[in-house]
Order: sequence, then C-alpha cells, then structure tokens
Amino acid sequence: MEPAVLRRHTQRGSYYIESAKAVFDDCYMAHVAYIDNGLPQCLPMIALVTEKEEEHEETNVSTDTVHPEGFSNGGDKTSKVVVYLHGHPSMRLAELTREGMRGSDLLKVCITATKIDGLILSSAPNGHTFNYRSAVIHGTCTPVTSKTAKRNVMRAVTNHIVSNLWEEVNPVASFQVGLVSLIKVSVDKLSVKTRTGPPGIQPRNKEVDGPDIETPPWVGVIPLWEQLGEPVDSGLSPGAVISDNLKEYIDGRNETQREYSQRGAR
Repeated sequence: MEPAVLRRHTQRGSYYIESAKAVFDDCYMAHVAYIDNGLPQCLPMIALVTEKEEEHEETNVSTDTVHPEGFSNGGDKTSKVVVYLHGHPSMRLAELTREGMRGSDLLKVCITATKIDGLILSSAPNGHTFNYRSAVIHGTCTPVTSKTAKRNVMRAVTNHIVSNLWEEVNPVASFQVGLVSLIKVSVDKLSVKTRTGPPGIQPRNKEVDGPDIETPPWVGVIPLWEQLGEPVDSGLSPGAVISDNLKEYIDGRNETQREYSQRGAR
C-alpha cells in the first residue's frame, strides 16, 4: 500500500515536511479519519504538526518514524515530525489509542487539511475546479501522559489560533490539564497537492457535441480567502481592550491570505 503517492496530476504533488506543515499551519481545522469496529469515522480537530517531539511517559513504545520514498525534512535526517491531537479523555479516538497500547495493533489515522484559494471557471462544466492546497498525513497513534508535554502542546495550539495568544491570557488551570487527552501521531507517510493558476479551455468536438453557445462564457479565476472580521466584545471581561498583538494578527493574516489567493490566480 502506498497511501501517500499521488496517482493523478503528479506534477502538483510534493512529499516535503515543510510543505505539509505549511498547509496545516494555515488551516484552523483538520480532519482525522480512523476505523472503529470496522466503520470509518472522521472528526474535525486541531492538528498540530511540529518537528519538536515532546517528552512523554510511554517508555515502552517505539517512536521511530518511517518515511516514504521521496520524503524530505529539508536535509535534517535526524529530525522527526509528529502531529499532536487533543481532546477529552472520553472521546472515542483517545479510547482507541489507549486500547491500541494495551493490544498488539496501534491505532492508525489519516489526517487531512485543505485550503481553497480560488474558484476556477472554465468554458465547459468539466473544466470547473478550485485553486487549493491539500495535505494528507498517515500516522500511528500513541498516548502522551506527561503534564509538561500537555502544557507545551496546549501553548502551541493556543498560539496556532492566534499568534502569541498564550502570553495574553490567564495561565491554564491545573485541573484543566488533567482533562486533556494528548495523542502523538508518528508520521508514516505524507503528501501535499496544490493547484494554482488560470483554467484551461476544454476541447469540444462541435460535430459531435454541437456548436458553442452564442455568448462566449467568461473564463477565469475568482480568488477566495478567509477574512477575519472585526472583534465582537462579549462583555465578560470588563476593562479589557483589544491588544496590539491581536490587531496585528488579524490584519497580517488577512493580508497574507488575500495576497496568496490573488497571486495564485495568475
């Protein structure tokens, strides 16, 4: 089985860790798929892709990462990329991860992240598509019980939502750390697929398919990007003001998203 190898439009693919991480970093949410009692399940979750592997207390588990052919970490052969998932200990994904530790088969997951950057409108229906960035990671799950590791990942996840937000909020309560189940996903294989640029004109056989319509169809790209709006105060923190960091994050992210989408449309 070669789950990460692209079969179509292979020129759009890559197997670089940096490329996959960039897609996940740019997506607030990912999707995690796994098998539960023979049935496929898929959950929206935050997936933290990092080259920093947290220390954990599962000392009897191999953490070696198996890389696919063509897999690259920028030349650092000793570097390990892992994905951290988190949730309540009662969530089914955490239960299956613990069950895998007690049995002979560790839980396998497929994690995906996708950004849509533009609508591609062609001259015929089969030519319509999207400009996009998509990353797929296949990996193996093990639980992490270290409170230090949990805090470190919670900090990284918080700053994934808004840069430097961890430093601007109250310290996490100790009992909340205990309510977090942390899962480390060792990366087995990954792939990244992207599309940029304008559409193509779809060929038609006018003798077989009939003449073109009288008015030529508009063909081009409609750029699409996420836009963070103006913050709406909840009234739950009297006297608080919007920080310069938050303002800069909103403006900076909006501009980065817009520039990428418009640049990819050309």
